[in-house]
Amino acid sequence: MKIASTIAGVLLFLVAPLSLAEQTLLLRQPALSTDKLAFVYAGDIWVAERDGSSPRRLTSHPAEENTPLFSPDGKTIAFAGEYEGGADVYLISVDGGQPRRLTWHPGGNVPTGWGADGKSVTFVSARETDHGRSGQIFRISVDGGFPEKLMDARIVRGVFDRTDAKLAYIPFGSGYNGLFGGTAGWKGYRGGTTPAIQIMDTQANTVTTVPGAGATNFNPLWLGDQLYFLSDRDNKQFSIFHYDPATRAINKISSEAQWDIRAADAFGSTIVFEAGGRLKSLDVTTGATREIAIDIKPDLEQRRVAWRDASKMIQATDISPTGKRVIVTARGEVFTVPTDDGSTRNISLSGTTREYSAIWSPEGEQVVWIADGLEGQTLVVADQTGTGNRQEFALGPHFYTLHGFAGTDSKRVVFADNHLKLYSIELARGKITSIATGARREGVSTAISPDGAWLAYTRELPNYNRDLLLYNFASDRHYPVSDGMADVAAPAFSRDGKYLFFAASTNSGPLQVGLNMTSQERPYRAGLYAAVLAADGKSPLLPGSGDEGADDEAADGEDEENKKDEEKKPATRVDTDGLAARVVALQVAERNYENLAVADDGKLYFLQRVQGGATNEPPGSDEQEANELQRFDFKEREVSTVLTGIDEFRVSADGKHLLLTKVDGSLAVAEVGDELKPEALSLDGLQVRINPREEWALIFDEVWRMEKEYFYDPNLHGLDWQAVYERYQPLVAHVGRREDLTALMVEMIAEMQAGHNRTGGGDQYRGSSAKTGLLGANLEIRNGRYRIARVYSGESWNPFVHAPLATPGNRATAGEYILAVNGRSIDSNDNIFEFLQGTDGKQVTLRVGPRADGRDARDIVIEPTGSERELRLWHWIENNRRAVDEATDGRVGYVYLPNTAGAGYTFFNRMFHAQVDKDALIIDERSNAGGQAANYITDVLSRRHLSGWKDRDGLVYNTPAGAMHGPKLMMIDQDAGSGGDYLPYSFRTLGIGKLLGTRTWGGLIGIYTNPSLVDGGVVTVPFFRFYDTNYRWTVENEGVAPDIEVTLDPTATNAGRDTQLERAIQEIQRQLADFNDPIPDNAPPYPTELGE
Repeated sequence: MKIASTIAGVLLFLVAPLSLAEQTLLLRQPALSTDKLAFVYAGDIWVAERDGSSPRRLTSHPAEENTPLFSPDGKTIAFAGEYEGGADVYLISVDGGQPRRLTWHPGGNVPTGWGADGKSVTFVSARETDHGRSGQIFRISVDGGFPEKLMDARIVRGVFDRTDAKLAYIPFGSGYNGLFGGTAGWKGYRGGTTPAIQIMDTQANTVTTVPGAGATNFNPLWLGDQLYFLSDRDNKQFSIFHYDPATRAINKISSEAQWDIRAADAFGSTIVFEAGGRLKSLDVTTGATREIAIDIKPDLEQRRVAWRDASKMIQATDISPTGKRVIVTARGEVFTVPTDDGSTRNISLSGTTREYSAIWSPEGEQVVWIADGLEGQTLVVADQTGTGNRQEFALGPHFYTLHGFAGTDSKRVVFADNHLKLYSIELARGKITSIATGARREGVSTAISPDGAWLAYTRELPNYNRDLLLYNFASDRHYPVSDGMADVAAPAFSRDGKYLFFAASTNSGPLQVGLNMTSQERPYRAGLYAAVLAADGKSPLLPGSGDEGADDEAADGEDEENKKDEEKKPATRVDTDGLAARVVALQVAERNYENLAVADDGKLYFLQRVQGGATNEPPGSDEQEANELQRFDFKEREVSTVLTGIDEFRVSADGKHLLLTKVDGSLAVAEVGDELKPEALSLDGLQVRINPREEWALIFDEVWRMEKEYFYDPNLHGLDWQAVYERYQPLVAHVGRREDLTALMVEMIAEMQAGHNRTGGGDQYRGSSAKTGLLGANLEIRNGRYRIARVYSGESWNPFVHAPLATPGNRATAGEYILAVNGRSIDSNDNIFEFLQGTDGKQVTLRVGPRADGRDARDIVIEPTGSERELRLWHWIENNRRAVDEATDGRVGYVYLPNTAGAGYTFFNRMFHAQVDKDALIIDERSNAGGQAANYITDVLSRRHLSGWKDRDGLVYNTPAGAMHGPKLMMIDQDAGSGGDYLPYSFRTLGIGKLLGTRTWGGLIGIYTNPSLVDGGVVTVPFFRFYDTNYRWTVENEGVAPDIEVTLDPTATNAGRDTQLERAIQEIQRQLADFNDPIPDNAPPYPTELGE
């Protein structure tokens, strides 16, 4: 018995799964063949026996490799590789070897399956889509050549059955796009972007929708004639479901208690799937589930400890008091960089914590910064050399930013938190004093008087203007400087403490709320002002007498005696009574001014920024290059521009040096003088030794804590966020590269079940690529050669849209053949995009002609474009506009809105006002990417006629002129979201017209206030939420439903029809039939009596 028990124990040990410590987790995207299992780990393709034994790595490139798919015979794997930047389809033998490339188009190419005979691979690409977020399905031979588009209907993922006749697919992705490798986490998503699985019978040209609307359904799999798929329809948890096409019965056949099933593949009677980073197999005949434990210990390049350049990840800068060094916070470390002699020093050397916002004390002996930790943040006070003892003061659980030193001998530090509060801390005893609390999250501007006794700060008022106040540290009292009738910003004390300078605007009302589209192209015009702080003080603009020995203090700004006084830091005298009456306007034009400071020359320096709003600059240009660093000379009473392309600047404590941050992110230092001569600051020494696994753990904690601190609801909708941390954090140890960390964090933040919750970027692999040039055309194979099926012209009035084949004098036309590229003959056995690699923006010679045999051919020299997206979009827009115009005899206009930000504002103004003479309007916001609350558009659309005006000759004028009073209809769909949710909501709420299409995405919690991550990655924490006029939280996770529901019929799409646009035309015509325009075209008869 004892021997038998021992043997049984050994056998049990042999078959027992590996423990958590022994097995590798975060295994992704399993695929199955007759005898092999493939999966993805750390961005590489691995293959093992079906039980998980003998795992070996097939690919090892540092770029992303994913989506493995076995050929029917199991000998070859198709996968997506991002070796050249975008995703392309590759093949590799299961025995290993060099991957072989099949696609070269930069539009993204993701394999979805194999042909039943194993001679072709299907893939999804957005290369020929004209709008929206979905792609189309193509087939390419394993021998290469030109891919064949199988249908025009939209698809994100899909697979053919074993007969290659039935395609099970989803037409669009989910609002939880992390399921498809995206950056958005949203479990329990129930908005409009919940895909149902459709089955296209390509022989019968029919489509069947698998029941299950209102939930996310994806990853369809065929086992024989039976369909399996993943869905969260049951309890918002992704499980495996079975669909019988004959009976239309649906059954859940497998689920996991704690984790979503995120990916699956099938072969024979087995489904292999991924859940919680583990792989498992399911026998569909018995229902038995078995874990496939795999232990791999690969050498992973991204895990290696290495030195990294931190100069591209600068978070904060400051200049030392005499300009000898610059303190730089970058990649979570604090450096001091010499402006001339010396070496760069890392004075924090924290390694496993992140530092923020380091600043220098005015005396230069100390520096302070904020250190981040899982429990909160700490203020660190250190010697400027980085040596010696440090003081540390726990600030609390929030996120903080430093504003400067205050108090005599800089014994106090001013700082703010992410909950609108402003504080100071006494460094001698660590006492924290709350100074003020803001009304809204617009940020606070501060300035500290030269003697450190006074703080000037701004706060936002209920009227959205910012007010300016003075705070005295000793008395703990506040004194207003402004009266709320102007928007005040950028306070700065004069160096002698006699004046407080600031910018103030009285026209900022329309743009104070950047969320509103009415802020677009509204110039912010501010003047510059000086508050004379002492009751007997003089205006800085008083003219000098011109007499010998006269005191020209006011005209010169500061004289030598004042400078001596300044060195002694005389007390700043503030007489608060009558202070508002002692505000003097400087003689400057009103512009967009920021960042005021006074230098040692007594002149006021400031930035004049480019006005915000929709850009009109060519693509690739940075309009901020036009920012100007200016200064005001009090003696001459004039403004001069001293530098351009400056993003921000700081003045050293002695006033003799400027630290300049340029628009491109580089740093320079200039000595104050008549002419500024910036010297570039060498950042070569900003090197950090990174242990990736330690940094990944830090980043994970950062994301978890930022969600906790910045989410709009302090209670996180009741979620136990600590329990979420404890469930996901152990998986960080299995991360093999930065992208895996992103995927893990996306899954973690998805637990919050909120929209706009994304994380991505960071220190990922970025390989170089030869950008493929595109021709701006649809191509097809005819007579064994490439034939042009359509040339995209860019339409009219699009100066920045390049159409390579539509240039006068160098055109090619539909029906012509492309016979050679740069002298290399090309036919149907070649992939033309391989020939166009590296040609984006470069001259290319094409041999084109009317015949496949080359007769009458000619050479044209073109410049391919890097993207056809705008060409195809404008072709689609103008085709829609022309279709509406023709179908309605010119009575109905058509306006397309790609988003509700700058482009949407521009498109609306361009298309609406040009068609304002129409009787009715269709507004198409399908695939609207959002941006702002488009109140400008609804304001214009809801305008009422107020009056007419009659000239002696010509047509009448109406006020308002840009108004249309007839019926209006808005087209919506599942790809319209965020601002694209708000627009149809407000359109209907204001009674402008009906909505037609499908339910929108459903995401109205706004983002972008929290810091970036230590390695430059981002997390967009949802921090402000919409509620409607009935005081209800709505639209979020539900979308805006149409009044008239019309889906896109995929069979009609394949026939070149847009069923939603067709129905919109029918509906607007029906409304027009009942419409009588109340606005007459003519003026009333002329008066017949004098005085009328």
